[in-house]
Amino acid sequence: MSRPSPKRRQRSSRQRREGWFQRAWRFWMNDIRSRRSCLGRALSVTAGVIIIIALVLIVVGFISARSDLFLSPETTSSRPLPDAPTSAPVPLPPSPTSLILPEGLDRAIVTNVTDGDTIEVSFGGVTERVRLIGVDTPETSHPSRPVECFGREAAAFTRAMLSGQTVVLEADPTQDNRDRFNRLLRFVWLPDGRLANYEIIAQGYGFEYTFRTPYRYRAEFRAAERAAREAQAGLWAPETCNGERVPAGSATPIARPSPTPLSVATPLPPSFDGCRTEPNAARAPNAPVVIVSIDKRAEIVTLRNLSSEPVSLDGWTMCSMRGAQVHQGIGGVLAPGETRSFPRAGGRDIWTDNTSDPGALYDAEGRLVAYWND
Repeated sequence: MSRPSPKRRQRSSRQRREGWFQRAWRFWMNDIRSRRSCLGRALSVTAGVIIIIALVLIVVGFISARSDLFLSPETTSSRPLPDAPTSAPVPLPPSPTSLILPEGLDRAIVTNVTDGDTIEVSFGGVTERVRLIGVDTPETSHPSRPVECFGREAAAFTRAMLSGQTVVLEADPTQDNRDRFNRLLRFVWLPDGRLANYEIIAQGYGFEYTFRTPYRYRAEFRAAERAAREAQAGLWAPETCNGERVPAGSATPIARPSPTPLSVATPLPPSFDGCRTEPNAARAPNAPVVIVSIDKRAEIVTLRNLSSEPVSLDGWTMCSMRGAQVHQGIGGVLAPGETRSFPRAGGRDIWTDNTSDPGALYDAEGRLVAYWND
């Protein structure tokens, strides 16, 4: 049996040491040199270039798809927030679409919540106290005032919403940079795009507050306060403070009257057509379930059972009418008076943020139950 020549053994040893890239490159170069015509060499070069570009695109696409692996823990972690004390469930105003997170602003980590409208943040190695613009919550730590009604609840709400969060701080050129206590005056944006100043007012934990000159979002904040007052949310509830700024424990609770049973509306005929059109939008009964809000940025629909009986949502459909798409995740049983949020389950985003996108809610028989005009 013949043995391989030393030159052949040397070549085999070199091939074993080479990686796949070196072998592929050598194969390509040999193929180009073996072509006798210019056209053949050109085709070989072109095929190799195409293969290289395809490999580069595959690698770039993989890195982009898994970009979350390269983000810092601050931007990828989302801690569950503790529950803050709340009053009875009430319909709350939707976040207005005019509140859009600006770009290019400072980011900071909330290290402490002093009270309902004052926090401490850390950014750039410096710790700063921040007073939220446009909102005033009942006092809990004022040096010359007693703890006010709903002050502890407001502080707990802000603490649950902001503690440990990486937030975006927005200054307002119409306001001073700092107040007389040397606190920064800022709007505070949450990672999910909500404006904390607005949320405190909308949920009934604070009052709209204008200091000397109107600020950027005053119209939206005043509308939120009006809606919270009409809904008797939080400190506006008769059984809490009834909207009064009084010391804690001195408010006289007023019993909330029992809700009058809703008259049963005549059901509309089935009109569900795959979320494309809704001829009965103007006649939507909005009962027994009403659409409280649709947070289009966060893809969350909030519903409330207005009736005195439990309502099963199994088989119901929530539609984004502009895109003719279904908001997956609606289901379960709503207790009487219960308000519940339903994040979209799976798939890509369906709600349109920058233009009108009404929502329609259908029961299991395809009848329109509620309609949300955007």
